[in-house]
Amino acid sequence: MQNQRNERVLPIAKSSPFHFRQRFLSIANQLRYGLIFLVLLSLLPTGGLLIYLSFQAQIQQSRSLQEERSQTAGGQIDNYLDDLKRKLSYLARVKGLTNFKPQAQQSLLEGLTRHNDAYEAVAILNRKGQVVASVSPYQPLKLENPANSPLFIRAFKQQEDYVSPVEINPQTHEPNTILAVPIRNERDEVDGVLLAQVNLNFLWFVVSQTEVGKTGYVYVVDERNFVIAQKDSKPETFQLQDISKRPFFPFLKVSGNTKRLNVYRGLKQVEVLGASALVRSVNWKVVVELPTAEAYAPVYQMLSIMGGSLAVVTIVAVGIGFVFIRQIVVPLEHLTAAATELSAGQLDTRVNIDSQNELGTLAIAFNNMATQLEELITEVEVERNFVSAILEIAGALVVVLDPQGQIVRFNRACEQTTHYSFSEVKGRYIWDLFPNSDLAGQAKTAFESLQSGNFPQEYEGSWVSKDRQLKLIAWSDTALLDDRGEIEYIIKTGIDITQRKQAEEELKASEQRLSFLFRQSALAVVEWDLNFKVTAWNPAAEQIFGYTAAEAIGHHAAELIVPASAREVVDRVLSELLIDTTGRYSVNENITKDGKTIICEWFNTPLVGEAGNIVGVASLTLDITERKQAEAALRQAKEEAEVALKTLQQTQAQLIQAEKMSGLGQLVAGVAHEINNPVNFIYGNLSYTAEYTQNLLNLIQLYQQTYPTNAQIQEKIEEFELEFISEDLPKILTSMKVGADRIRQIVLSLRNFSRLDEAEMKPVDIHEGIDSTLMILQNRLKANPDRPAIEIVKEYGDLPMVECYAGQLNQVFMNILANAIDALENYDNQRSLKDIQKNPSRITIRTKLVTNETQRGYCKNVMIQVQDNGSGMTETVRQQIFNPFFTTKPTGKGTGLGLSISYQIVVDKHGGSIECFSQPHQGTEFRIEIPVVQSGAVALAGK
Repeated sequence: MQNQRNERVLPIAKSSPFHFRQRFLSIANQLRYGLIFLVLLSLLPTGGLLIYLSFQAQIQQSRSLQEERSQTAGGQIDNYLDDLKRKLSYLARVKGLTNFKPQAQQSLLEGLTRHNDAYEAVAILNRKGQVVASVSPYQPLKLENPANSPLFIRAFKQQEDYVSPVEINPQTHEPNTILAVPIRNERDEVDGVLLAQVNLNFLWFVVSQTEVGKTGYVYVVDERNFVIAQKDSKPETFQLQDISKRPFFPFLKVSGNTKRLNVYRGLKQVEVLGASALVRSVNWKVVVELPTAEAYAPVYQMLSIMGGSLAVVTIVAVGIGFVFIRQIVVPLEHLTAAATELSAGQLDTRVNIDSQNELGTLAIAFNNMATQLEELITEVEVERNFVSAILEIAGALVVVLDPQGQIVRFNRACEQTTHYSFSEVKGRYIWDLFPNSDLAGQAKTAFESLQSGNFPQEYEGSWVSKDRQLKLIAWSDTALLDDRGEIEYIIKTGIDITQRKQAEEELKASEQRLSFLFRQSALAVVEWDLNFKVTAWNPAAEQIFGYTAAEAIGHHAAELIVPASAREVVDRVLSELLIDTTGRYSVNENITKDGKTIICEWFNTPLVGEAGNIVGVASLTLDITERKQAEAALRQAKEEAEVALKTLQQTQAQLIQAEKMSGLGQLVAGVAHEINNPVNFIYGNLSYTAEYTQNLLNLIQLYQQTYPTNAQIQEKIEEFELEFISEDLPKILTSMKVGADRIRQIVLSLRNFSRLDEAEMKPVDIHEGIDSTLMILQNRLKANPDRPAIEIVKEYGDLPMVECYAGQLNQVFMNILANAIDALENYDNQRSLKDIQKNPSRITIRTKLVTNETQRGYCKNVMIQVQDNGSGMTETVRQQIFNPFFTTKPTGKGTGLGLSISYQIVVDKHGGSIECFSQPHQGTEFRIEIPVVQSGAVALAGK
C-alpha cells in the first residue's frame, strides 16, 4: 500500500496539455485574471460609490442645513406670533369683558400694550362693530366700516380667531397686521371683538439673525404670496412683492410642515439651493436660499481630490496583484489536480509543493489528511450521530466549548432557556453572551479555572437571556482531554433553577414575616388542632389570658378560658369551623388565669391543607373589655348630653328672644312716650292757633272795609299776597291737625304693640293687636320701585275680649306677618312686573270664634288665620319650621328663632295650637287657635 502511495506522488513540473479554451477558463487563469479584475472591480466601484455617496452627503448636508435654517426662523416667528395671540386670548377669555366699565376696559387694554411694544393699537368692538374702547401708544386706531370687515365677521359671527393680511402702514411706512378674537359677556355669549394692530418689525430681526452662508438670504411670504420681509432690507423702505407669477413660485407651494426645494432660480434671479418652513399660526412661509455656486464649491473640491487618489491606488494595486498572484496560481494548480484525484476516491494521492508559505503547509496537511481520512471517517460519523442525539434530547442545558472558550455546540434546551439560536452563538466566546460586565467576568474566571485543571466544577451562576431575563443556572463543568492530556473540549451542563430559587426566597420571607407577626402582634394568636387543643400560643395571648405558652399548649379551650355558661355555644362554633371553611366572628366572655371575666373579640379561621382538608383552626383575639365599658359610658353620656343640649338651646332661645323683645318693647314705649308729649302739645295748640288766625284775618278784613286805602299798605298787601294767605293758612292748619292725628295713631299702635304696662294676662282685643302690628309693618307693605304694594285683606269675625298675654301674642303676629312679607318679596323677585300686576301679592287675615270639642266643657276658642299667595314651601321645610334655629333665609337674614318662640308662646303659655299648611306654588297659611278664657294651670305656667 505504501508503495502504491509513493508511486502516485505528482511531480511538480509535469502537466498535461490543455486546450486553449480550457486553459483560459481554468481556475488558475480565473484566479490570475480574476484577482486583478476583482482588485479593479473593488477599487473603482467602491471608490466611485464613495465619491458619489460623499457628493450626495454633501448635497444632503447642504439641504438639511437650509431646511434647519428655515425651520429655525419659522419657529422663532411662530413663537413670537403665538405669544402675541396668547396674551390677546388671555384678555379675551375674561368673562363679562364687554360689560366692564369703560375705565376698566381702558386699563386692561393699556396693560396689554405695555406687555409688548409690538401692539401698535388695541381696541374693543361691541356686537354692532363699534369701537367702545381703544388704546395706542403710537397713534389712534383707524378702522373704516369695521362692522362689515372680515376681521369682525370672522371673529364675531363665525367665532374664530382672525389674522388680517399684511399691509403697509401709511403713517409709519412699516408692515403690520391685525389680530382679532371674540370676547364674551357674563352669560358666556360672544358679545364683541378684541383686536390688536401689530407691527411686524420683529420679522426683520429674525431674518437678519439667520445666517445663510456668505451670499445667501432669507425672506418671508404671507398667505397671499406677497414677500412681507427680506434680509438686507429696511422696514421703512420695504415694499410688498407679489411672487405668485415668478417661475420659482411652484416650489414654494408646501402642503406639509416643510419641504426640501430643488435647485431653481431664486428671488434674486440666481440659481439657488432653497428650503421653506411653514409658520403654522398665520400660514406664512419662511424661505432660505443659498446660491449653488457657494453651496457646491466644497463638493467639487472634494471630488477632484478623491478622484486623483483613486486612480493612484488602482494602478499600485494592479501591479502588486500581478506579482503575488503568480506565487499562488502555480501551487494551486498542483493542489487542484491532487484534490481532483482525492475527490474521486483515491485516498493515497499525495502532492509535493516545494514552498515555505501557507500553500506548502497546505500540501503537507493535505497529505496527512489523505492518510487519516479513511480511518477516521467512519468513527467520526458514528460519534457525531451519537453525540448529536444525546445533546438534542437532553432536558439539561449543554454547551460545548473549544479550548479558547468559543461555542461549538449549543443544544435545544439552551436555545429554549436563553432564546438564542445556535446560529447566533456559534463561534462566539461564552462570556460574550453576558451583557453585564460582572456576569461576563465571572464566566471568564470560571473558564480560566477549568483551563488550569480545576475540573469538574459545580456551582450556581446567573445568565441573562436574549430578552434581558435573569436566569439562575446550576452548572456542572468538566473537560474532555485528547491523547496528549490536553483539553480538547469543555462541557458545561446546567439546570434552570430560577423558579425554584424564587419559590425558596418567597417561602423564607413569608416564614419570617409570619414569625414576626406571631411574636409582635398585639392580637392574641392561638392555633388549635382538630380536637381543639392549643398548638400555638403567642406572647399577646399570654398577656391577655395570663397563661404562659407552656401552660396553654396541649390543653382544650374549655379547660383554660371558656366559662361554664358559654361552653355549649363555644362547642357549637368549634364544630361548625370543622365543616365550613369561611370562618367565624364572635364576641364572647372569657376567663383569665386569675378568674377574671373579660370580653374578647374572636376571629376564627379554619386551616386548610394542600389536599383541601381542614387540619386545624387559627384564632385572632382582642381584649375589648375596657372598650365595651367605655362605649356604654359614652352612650349614656351622649344621651344625657343630647337632652341637656336640647334643653339649653330652648332656654337660650327663649332668653335671647325675651331679652330682645324686652329691649325692643322698652325702646318702643320710650320712643312712643317721648313722641306723644310734643305731639299732644302741638295737637292741643292747633285749635287755638286756628282760632287766633281766623280772628286776625277777620280783623284785617274789617280794617280794609273801615279805612280808606293807603298806597303803601296796598303795596304791601300785593307784595305779601294777602288774599292767597287768607285762603291757604286755614288749609295749612287743617293739614297739620291731620298729621298730628296720624302721629298719635302710630304712637298708640306702638304702645299697644309693646304692652309694657300689661305684662300680666288680661282680656284684650285681638283685632287691636293685629292692627297695631300692621301699622308697624306699614312701611314694608307699601309699594316700592321693584314691586307694587302688598294688599292686606281683613276678614274679621265677631270676637269677644280674649284673656292672654297681649305683648307676647303681638310678638307672634309680628313674626308670622314679617315672614309672610319676606316670602312675598322673594316670590316677587322671581316674577315679572306683568305677572305681579296680573296676580298681586296678598295677605289675608281671618278671625272667628270656634268651639273646641276636644276639651272639657266645649270651651270657646279664637282662631286667627294668616294666609299669603306666595310660592309656598316643600313638605320637608314645612315639617321643620317650628324647630329652633331652622331658617331658609341667607346667613345674616334670620336666626331661626321667631317661629320656635311663637310656638312656645301659643302652645306652652296660652294652651293653644299653631299649625302651618303649605304646598309648593299654593301659598302658605298659619292657623292659630287659643282659648278665650285661660285655665288657672295654663295661666300659672305662662307666668
